[in-house]
Amino acid sequence: MVTESQAYIELISYFTENLDLFEEGKGETIDKTVRDLIEEHIAQKIMAFFSQHEGLDQDTRLDVVREADAIVTDLEEFLSRRLDQKSTVQQEQFIIEFSGLIKNLFDSAFVN
Repeated sequence: MVTESQAYIELISYFTENLDLFEEGKGETIDKTVRDLIEEHIAQKIMAFFSQHEGLDQDTRLDVVREADAIVTDLEEFLSRRLDQKSTVQQEQFIIEFSGLIKNLFDSAFVN
């Protein structure tokens, strides 16, 4: 589905090009870890996706959840030792943008 697509590969490439944003000590921190932000924002986007695509059957919904879990796992691998550091405002903005792009991938995969 999404994680096997060329668009996902390009999105991961975009993410890796911005890994320097996740170096410690680069900006004002907020009271959430990088892990918290990734999980929170991707979960929000997947819930929004389900709200917009109410007609999906249960099997498809489970496939989407599995794919979202795989995406979170990929991001956690890239950021392994940085996951528990306090996030910066800039990191939060990037994660919000990136999770929106992930939602767009799912939306594109399920265009009616």
